[in-house]
Amino acid sequence: MTGISDDQLREMAQHRGLRLVKSRRRKPGTGDFGKYGLTDMGGEALLGIGADGLTASADDIQDYLRSSEQNTWKQSADTTPDRPARKETPRPPEPEKEDEPIRRRAKRISPDRPARREQESAPARPKTPSKAKPRPSLRLVPKAAPEPESEPEPGPAPQPVLRVRAATTEDADALAALLSQLGGVSLESADVAANLTSARKARAGMVVADLGEIVGCCGWAVVATVHRGAVGRLTALVVDKAHRRRGVGTAMLEAAETALAKAGCGQIEAMSDITINNSHNFFRSLKFEQASYRFVRTISEQASGERVRGGED
Repeated sequence: MTGISDDQLREMAQHRGLRLVKSRRRKPGTGDFGKYGLTDMGGEALLGIGADGLTASADDIQDYLRSSEQNTWKQSADTTPDRPARKETPRPPEPEKEDEPIRRRAKRISPDRPARREQESAPARPKTPSKAKPRPSLRLVPKAAPEPESEPEPGPAPQPVLRVRAATTEDADALAALLSQLGGVSLESADVAANLTSARKARAGMVVADLGEIVGCCGWAVVATVHRGAVGRLTALVVDKAHRRRGVGTAMLEAAETALAKAGCGQIEAMSDITINNSHNFFRSLKFEQASYRFVRTISEQASGERVRGGED
């Protein structure tokens, strides 16, 4: 079976209402390193979670998710009843129309009919003219125009899916605006693109969090040491203020940790600004321990000039 990334596994699990659990062991050969598990949204274990840790591989998780998808489709197809055939109801025969009897009105002959004739032959008396009552004037009331039918309110827009991917030089504009949220950092887009190219040449990397727009970035570097070997160092971790506390930083940190493990790093350390307390609490929540102090000094121009002259000699 071909390999699949953690992001793809996690997305497959979320589409089925499940949650992917990944081992936090970072050293190959120790405990449940590289193992996975599945739980439902309530935290109940479904696959690969035992008393000694996680036991499922990435292929096991992928097989389980695909088989659950096929079973759900088959169950839906089996339980859907066939539409019954439409029964035609016979129409009752139309009753024959009977000839309706022709009713004739009998002429009534009243005894005073001759008197009426005499009255008709007598000269008619002149009628006194009666005052005609004026007819009330009619005023036409225009019909009210029909109210336009109200359009249905649009439903909520679908939420974009978080995608963590490698940063490119085309992201320079968005990265410059994002990195400006760090204290004391002001970069132009051209500087960001040049630094990103240099970082790749020095075995460093960066990922971005994409929600239709770039809302976060995480950079790292591999530091070669004599006493600890290769050490992975987080050089930048920024999430836009409007998208914090939604798991964006954790998703980017997992991607960085996976890349550093492939580069042969046995440890990962973070450089956190001492003035940002929320940043410290974020790393503590992910089991980072404060093991040292970081001291910084700017290299003087004199020292830089001596170094250049020494290289020319």
